[in-house]
Amino acid sequence: MARYEDGCYGSLPGIALIGKVLAGRCKMHYTRVAVGKGTIPEGETPKTMTVPADYVMDARISDVGSPIDGECQVTVQINSADVETGFYCTSLLLYAEDPDLGEVPYTYLVLEGEPEWIRPASSIVGKLATFDIIAAVGDVDAVSAAIDPEAFATIKAVQKYIDEALAKYPIGGYYGTYILTLPASGWVPASESSPDYKFVCDVEETDATKALVPVGGCVPGYFSIADKAGMMGGCESLDGLVRFYAQRRPAGDIKVAVTLFSKGGAPSSGVGPGLEYGRDGRLAVKAGHGLTFDSHEALAVDSEEVMSTRDLVDEAEVQRDVERILDGDNAQEDSGNAGDGD
Repeated sequence: MARYEDGCYGSLPGIALIGKVLAGRCKMHYTRVAVGKGTIPEGETPKTMTVPADYVMDARISDVGSPIDGECQVTVQINSADVETGFYCTSLLLYAEDPDLGEVPYTYLVLEGEPEWIRPASSIVGKLATFDIIAAVGDVDAVSAAIDPEAFATIKAVQKYIDEALAKYPIGGYYGTYILTLPASGWVPASESSPDYKFVCDVEETDATKALVPVGGCVPGYFSIADKAGMMGGCESLDGLVRFYAQRRPAGDIKVAVTLFSKGGAPSSGVGPGLEYGRDGRLAVKAGHGLTFDSHEALAVDSEEVMSTRDLVDEAEVQRDVERILDGDNAQEDSGNAGDGD
């Protein structure tokens, strides 16, 4: 029977670290999360543990945020693909960087009451276990973490990162994120123009056009199916649909998250001369003086506006000017008369 209730416990070194951060000596930065499968030994408490009981491996930090004031939520993942032998996860220990002591334990998550079974890589069905560690931060206003680049991002996290990026580096014509389903029966042989990918799947999306740039990928829970099918990480936006590529027909349906952007710079960053943004946010050509759009939306030139008779020179006048320049005698005479007048 577990001696401690499941939940998060602040470590003693972590409490001391908060004081150092508030004193301006360092920033709050989480470095890693260790995973254990044992029980807290006699004489120890979650607050005094420096390593998780019966350490097994490190988990992947996938996200960090502050859901409420005074607390920080660190999301971590354990992928069965990284596990050689299955085990019951009974604890996770979050570490932080201390300016004096180096890496120190910060928050201990106890799961001994309801341990989580982690499947091994040899299991027929894979597993991605996700845990949220709630760490107390007091009045610390900025927290960072070493996000693992191999961690899987949730749809919510992806949308958050997109919103943050758009706030910092706006992109013109941002349409939004769409959740699409790629049915297993929807894959057909690709054309010869795609030798590396033998199958394609077209999914209807009314907002998609050839002029848009799609960015997307599988949502958690479908990575294994997509990986076994050799599915391309990117996709292609066409008029009314989004196209996906794979080396083999997937064994089941696949859900993906796709974000559509328009090409070009952001309205706030300015655009080149002759360009403007339409009401739908798309970059468009601006018709200038003498230019119009015909019934087919093609750019046309109005010759009467571009060049009128007022813009033409008088040929007789040009001829007289040329003769005066080439007539050396007249030029010499004119020069002499000017000298006599002085």
